[in-house]
Amino acid sequence: MVNIYLGVMIVAALLTVGFACCLCCNYSSLKIAIDCIDAAADFLAGNKLIITVPGFFFILSIISVMVWIGSMMAIVSMSHIEVNENIIQGKNIIMEEKLKYMCLYMLFGILWVTAFFEYCSTFVIMVSASTYYFNSDMHTEGDAEVSLGFTYCFTHFGSIAIGSFIIALIRFIRIVFMYAAK
Repeated sequence: MVNIYLGVMIVAALLTVGFACCLCCNYSSLKIAIDCIDAAADFLAGNKLIITVPGFFFILSIISVMVWIGSMMAIVSMSHIEVNENIIQGKNIIMEEKLKYMCLYMLFGILWVTAFFEYCSTFVIMVSASTYYFNSDMHTEGDAEVSLGFTYCFTHFGSIAIGSFIIALIRFIRIVFMYAAK
């Protein structure tokens, strides 16, 4: 029984010494990380309006997905439906090639739109954080200019759209390969 306690104490002592060495050797990195977390907490505490930005773009994404679902239902309804006699009230949906391509086009479209809203939200938050940082000094905390973030977002609309196009293309290729693998 004494050997077990002794073993646990040795392991705890080694872990404590190792942790102390990590703290001593990486003190400057740890201090920088703590300062970054402190600055982020100050930013969020002083600018509560920034919390509504992702919610706004999330609502826009939900509306887009709802419209997309309705559009996909309309495309699928153009298919030919046959009765499956092996299953009670079973039906088979037979799609023409052009309808399959329409569905793929719609899938790429919703990936692009949701990526666009995701990165618009990120862009507005980045601009707001930047203005907060550059409006602050050692004695006063600055304000985050969320409206300037929206203004820049609509000014750089094309750049965000191209970036979200690339992200949507990568996600689309990933989905196609996952489907092909199955």
